[in-house]
Amino acid sequence: MDIDQAKKILDVSEEDDKTVIKKKFRRLMGRFHPDAIGSDRPEHIRKAQELNEAYRLLRNEDVGQIVRKKKPVWKGEYNPSVFCERNIYLYYSMETEETKGLYYRAARGKYMWDPLEEEFHLFLTSIHHVSKELLEKIEERAGVVCDEELHDLRFRIQPVLVYYLAQQFIHPVKVLRKIEVPVKKDKNTREIYLLPAFLGRKGYDPVFKALEKLKKGDCLIPRSFQKNKILIEDRAGQQLGHLSFEEDYLYFVVIPLLKRKMAQVKITVRDVKVKKNHRPYQVKVDLDFYFRLQQEAQQYQCSISNEQIETVLGEYRHMFT
Repeated sequence: MDIDQAKKILDVSEEDDKTVIKKKFRRLMGRFHPDAIGSDRPEHIRKAQELNEAYRLLRNEDVGQIVRKKKPVWKGEYNPSVFCERNIYLYYSMETEETKGLYYRAARGKYMWDPLEEEFHLFLTSIHHVSKELLEKIEERAGVVCDEELHDLRFRIQPVLVYYLAQQFIHPVKVLRKIEVPVKKDKNTREIYLLPAFLGRKGYDPVFKALEKLKKGDCLIPRSFQKNKILIEDRAGQQLGHLSFEEDYLYFVVIPLLKRKMAQVKITVRDVKVKKNHRPYQVKVDLDFYFRLQQEAQQYQCSISNEQIETVLGEYRHMFT
């Protein structure tokens, strides 16, 4: 008999201390011991012996070893330098995304996001939850009551906090290589990926007209970064709006590497789709987004420091002083 079997026999839970374990043992012995029930049947004798052995094992073990359930261990990469722990969530169902909904906590810790093990939607859910935990701790210490005004204050801080935390838990190069396959390598063996991206617009305005005029093969240029967005323009300098990716995780992969000058892009028009059969008019421009990793990308380290996150939390604390 081992410890886990003994705990099962005596119905020991994680909340039980030695006193409770002793009470459970005596109660069970009162139900099954031959002398207590006036029986000498073999099954009652065996049961009493089993209870005695289980209690002897648990009584001689350290109480912490007895009553604590083992923490779930996640096999992903552990990063002790990130700001805080987060939950790892998994879906109960293996069906398609449309039928998924219920999920459970598989582990908790300072684990990096692994796209092969954890759905990106659930990863973001875990980041939202931990950001809420951090803000709620500040609210509790400040003794503030949750109301509409507090929600407005939290809304000003939480998006920044989520973005910073998500960046800490994602290694762009490792994630990209796990999900995507390079279409080729250049003469310097740098990997080149073709990523699904597009531009879109609703409403007939100058940007809509500029997108409508684009032709297959036209080259576009990234003009500037705005947090986790890329502003795109044509060769004439006409702004065309923010680039959109078909896969949300790419915002957290592509943009950090571009900002750190660890990647280069080439963007060309693949197709232009215009809908004018009802208002508002819509245009979608599908793009070939070629993404080349520079050699320096091998040494990528997250630029979001714990001090930056603590500064954001400090701003929130200051709101209540």
